[in-house]
Amino acid sequence: MPASAAPVHVDVPRMPSDVTSRPRLVAALENRSPLTVLRGASGLGKTVALVEWARATTSTIIWVTVDARRSGSDELARDALRALARKGLTGSSGDELLHPWTDVAQCLNETAEELVLVLDDAASLSPESTFDLCRTVAAAPRARVIAATNRRSAFDGDGLSLVIDRTLIGPDDLLFDAEEISRALGIDESDAADILQATGGFPALIHAASKRSARGDDPTSAVEAASPAVEEYMQSRLERSGIDGDGLTALVRISVADAVDIASARALSGVDEIEDALDDAEAFGLGSWSADRLFSFAPVVRTLLRRELVRSHADELSRLMNLAVEGALQRRAPMDALQLAIEYDDLPLASHVIMSGWSQLLDHHGPAAVRLLRRLPVSRLKDQPLIAMLLAICYNASKLRRLRGLQLMRVAISAANSRRNDVATTERVFIWAAESAALRVIGMSERAAQVAARALSLYRETPESVWQPYALEMPLLCTHLGISLYYGGREDAAIECFENAAALAASRDLSKAFHSIALLSGIHALNGDMPEARHYAELIRESSWEQQQRDGYRGTFYRVAEALLAVEDGDVAAAREHVRVFGPHRSTSEHWATMGLAEAWVALHEGRAAAGLEQLESLRRLRKRETASAHARHVLSRARALLYLAVGDVAAARSTLRHDATPDEFGTIVERARLAVFEGDASEAARMLAQTRQVPQTARQRAEAAAVQVAALRRTAGATAAGKAAASLRIQLDDRELTTPVSLFGPEDVELLQDSLATRDSGRLVTAVLPPTSDRPRLSARELVVLRALTSGASLQSIAADLNVSQNTLKTQLRSIYRKLDARNRADAIEQAAKHDLLSDH
Repeated sequence: MPASAAPVHVDVPRMPSDVTSRPRLVAALENRSPLTVLRGASGLGKTVALVEWARATTSTIIWVTVDARRSGSDELARDALRALARKGLTGSSGDELLHPWTDVAQCLNETAEELVLVLDDAASLSPESTFDLCRTVAAAPRARVIAATNRRSAFDGDGLSLVIDRTLIGPDDLLFDAEEISRALGIDESDAADILQATGGFPALIHAASKRSARGDDPTSAVEAASPAVEEYMQSRLERSGIDGDGLTALVRISVADAVDIASARALSGVDEIEDALDDAEAFGLGSWSADRLFSFAPVVRTLLRRELVRSHADELSRLMNLAVEGALQRRAPMDALQLAIEYDDLPLASHVIMSGWSQLLDHHGPAAVRLLRRLPVSRLKDQPLIAMLLAICYNASKLRRLRGLQLMRVAISAANSRRNDVATTERVFIWAAESAALRVIGMSERAAQVAARALSLYRETPESVWQPYALEMPLLCTHLGISLYYGGREDAAIECFENAAALAASRDLSKAFHSIALLSGIHALNGDMPEARHYAELIRESSWEQQQRDGYRGTFYRVAEALLAVEDGDVAAAREHVRVFGPHRSTSEHWATMGLAEAWVALHEGRAAAGLEQLESLRRLRKRETASAHARHVLSRARALLYLAVGDVAAARSTLRHDATPDEFGTIVERARLAVFEGDASEAARMLAQTRQVPQTARQRAEAAAVQVAALRRTAGATAAGKAAASLRIQLDDRELTTPVSLFGPEDVELLQDSLATRDSGRLVTAVLPPTSDRPRLSARELVVLRALTSGASLQSIAADLNVSQNTLKTQLRSIYRKLDARNRADAIEQAAKHDLLSDH
């Protein structure tokens, strides 16, 4: 409908001509919801918004201003009928009716117009009135209701949603946004954003500023010029609110904090019934409750109250500020607590806050912490090294600020390492934990483990009472110390850390236990301790941790555990789904190598060895220099060698073990022995395992070594000789719930192993992951030496002399070699040997 044809709303209040238009609110009010609740404190502009919307809508408006003295259900129905009668929609005023809602319902149902019943000042309506109204409107197809309230009321009750669909336009929606400030004051978006930051978009302040500004004026000056008028306005509201002297004193004390919950409000005010006073304060536009029941004063009101706080309660200020900080920490709002401590320039208190909310500040408030702390001079940070460390970590997240972050980190570490008595034990441990994590992330694993061990030692020496204020952070702190110890090769100490972290968290806040439990599950699975891995994985499965945690950085080792458990259970499809979640994190997570191991393991047992090799190669491209280190090459060498064997590339497997694996580690010896079995030299495999002085470090290594030993003995000495070793292997597999140590061979050896373990009739059959070797000639170690000597081109007499054997012995060995290779002569033997990759040096 054109503006000139808009209906005249005789009951709608007039709107001042100089009010800033707010199309955003008009659009929000022009909705199809049967019930719209417009809630905001007095002075936030609810009525103005309704009047502006009324000018624009084409609906018929029935405007009722609720009288708090007539808030009963029948009184509301009669008020509605009188308003409908003024519109000519009904002939009854309802004064004589016994059941006025019946007439209201009839009128609403019979009207052909789109009709909106607007209730101004509706917070005083009783629950009965509210429900009767909403039931009536919900049944009328062309009617809806808008209820404007200055506080929470029956219109916000949960039960009402069962009666009628509801839309809420709340206090935050009524505040001016940057675009509206820009139009109101005639300034650009950048200046408007600054004004929004300074005023919170408080409508009275913006409106007053708009009256005092002219185009081209400094907007900040306009706001400052308007402040006295707004303060005078808010002062008058305070005086008219009916809050008595004691109540006002309570509000003054509460104003020390930006936001308070009920517990903090009681502690600060000393008044048990403070909630009623805050409800009254909200109704008079002095502040508002958030959806999670935090009360915040309007910015101007807080300024007024704080002035009075400093003037009249200076001797209480320190105590009140500490109470406010503790209240923020109790409700898990460390950023609010830190802001308070910095606002009152109490840096020791700020350090206490940082330790109390360490993980939350780093995980969720890094940029805000930088904005708050960056102006502190280094001279003061030297005396508060924990603040310097927090800033350093936050700066390191930005490439542009990383140099500054490193400078501040040196400041913090220097203080923690000094003999200064003014650096608390707790602060040293937090700083060392952060230093350890930083060293770990840049690849200095051994140094990180040393720092972590020092922090852990100091933590254990410190009485529990000292850590009590920071108990919620201890599980995560211990977890990160454990990660540094784990990657530094101190696995036993790491597991102890994770177990301690899980126990601490379980006694206070189970949500903090997730990371440590995930790590325990994955490490036990990697080590082959599947009962323990299954126990910790089931704890995670059966708890209510979010999917984001399970699939994120902290859930990496949990997914590793689930993948390895699924492989042991023969469900490789499930295993693949678990490692699939690594995709987004492979390029960024410090656990990249562990991810690579799990991906390779799943690909190997899926029969997708070539794909597994490509995944390792893509990981190498992603992590670049990290994968080039000797430690990283060794960690991935076993997986790479097994994948090469699975695709039949024996030379590449041999080269990987020679160049990447640490030669004197037990795991490397096992893989070399496995390679010897695969190549047909079982006696050499048995010799390597029998003569090594190294010992297995994990249950998985022990079981895999035993499986190689049984396979070698079956080939060289038969089933009887392998019986004792097979019995030991069977016990290990049963105890650790393992099957894969038997599968890491070709089909012939897997068959021999299953026969030795008597698993054919038990249902515990496994599939070989390596290709058959039956078509590969099986030469003894001595025959391989002779074969490779043939490639020199020397005469048989010379070869015999070099090998220190007689020519007759050499000829006997050659006849055996020719027979095994199905060769007619020397050249044919060399050709067949090259075909079967028998000429490479072991």
